[in-house]
Amino acid sequence: MMFFLRWPIVLILLVMSALSFFPAALGTIATYNLPVDTSILTGASNNVELWASSTTLPERILWYAAAVFFFIAAVRLIRRTQAFWMWLLGFACWGGRWALGQHEQEGGIAATLQGVASLEAFQADTLAQGSSGAQVGFLAFLLIIGLLIFVVDGADRDYWERQGG
Repeated sequence: MMFFLRWPIVLILLVMSALSFFPAALGTIATYNLPVDTSILTGASNNVELWASSTTLPERILWYAAAVFFFIAAVRLIRRTQAFWMWLLGFACWGGRWALGQHEQEGGIAATLQGVASLEAFQADTLAQGSSGAQVGFLAFLLIIGLLIFVVDGADRDYWERQGG
């Protein structure tokens, strides 16, 4: 049973690791004007390049750290060892990066959370624009993944205790 739960979570963690690493890498490339062609990653949009050049060093560090922690959590899930704590550190880095981004916006985190309180924040066209409702919904998705990792870790712990290891 845990097999069907473990491998989708591993894939989600690997995707989360990539989603954390690539924005940080694009930001590093744009900030330091490294001679790397990013047109494959950014596509035809200049918005991604403008956004990447506006990231701060603490944001990039938190993204890199989240990528490492999510990757370690995926490996630990594959090896059937405790992955929850690595996920928790990755989630803390991801949430901290989100909080830094909200702090720079008008009204800060309080305005973002008040904007989520209305039902208009969760309409399809608003979510597609990357509204605060989409961002908070993504954080909630990460929390659900963490809960599933906690369940899988519990089953792994029972397995290792039965094996005497």
